[in-house]
Amino acid sequence: MKYYLKLIRIENLLMIALSQIVIKYTFLNQAEILQALSDWKYFLLIIATLSIAAAGYIINDIYDVDVDNINKPSKVYVGTHISEKNAYNLYFALNVIGVGLGFYLSRAVGKPAIAATFVICSALLYVYSNGLKQIPLVGNAVIATLASFSILVVGLFNIYPFIFDFNRAEMFNILSVIIDYAVLAFLLHFAREIIKTIEDIEGDKAFEITTVASYFGITISKIISSVTLLGFIAYACYFIYNNIMHMPYVIGYFVALLFLPTFFVIVKTILAKEKKDFSFISKLLKFIMLATILSLTAIVLIGN
Repeated sequence: MKYYLKLIRIENLLMIALSQIVIKYTFLNQAEILQALSDWKYFLLIIATLSIAAAGYIINDIYDVDVDNINKPSKVYVGTHISEKNAYNLYFALNVIGVGLGFYLSRAVGKPAIAATFVICSALLYVYSNGLKQIPLVGNAVIATLASFSILVVGLFNIYPFIFDFNRAEMFNILSVIIDYAVLAFLLHFAREIIKTIEDIEGDKAFEITTVASYFGITISKIISSVTLLGFIAYACYFIYNNIMHMPYVIGYFVALLFLPTFFVIVKTILAKEKKDFSFISKLLKFIMLATILSLTAIVLIGN
């Protein structure tokens, strides 16, 4: 069982689930607005999102077995602890669950067309693993976009269906905050994806896989990642200016847990030389991702 949990990246899935829980049970509930999904239907939305994400991790591992044997041999689960057949079966089952729940929920909120988002995400994850990842920057941007989808999907399924003339302004203000956090998630994930190409450059070069690092080189990759992280800081400042300038303690949270660690990551990225350095940077970016989503809780608990 533990290898199946590792295959679907259980720690990443828990991060996604936490972000969706924080958005609803702190930010949205505190805003006291109309929401399209009841608690149990929102739980189904979380399951649908996690299913599609887990399926994406599995298909990526299936296609990356050979290169992963060089880049991270201790983390190769398909063909060692889990047969390729079982991995494929789990991949298909998770896609069926995710897309099926997407169709059910879209009809439950009276917007059947939005079910297409789950179909598109599932298809993109397959196309990414099957070749799109070898298009430098484009593949990285696709993964970062899909990561931000886990935030956007909350607005799409839980807020958008209940926008009416009488509450349009209020609901769009709520949606704007969700979009802001999706942008922040995109920037962090994009920077991390670039760092991962540097971390995995040895295996990628051995199998002639084109990534940002193998195509542009490590120096250019460092610059792209660092500029993206500066963009994250700039956008977070924009968010602060528009939404929480009256919340000094929350601003302190942003400075201490988002800005300073991000500046530290930028410096570490510039100075990094060995694989272990980039692995450490990748883990730091996960911490910043967690701190970013928890900042919504900080806004609710200490901002008012």
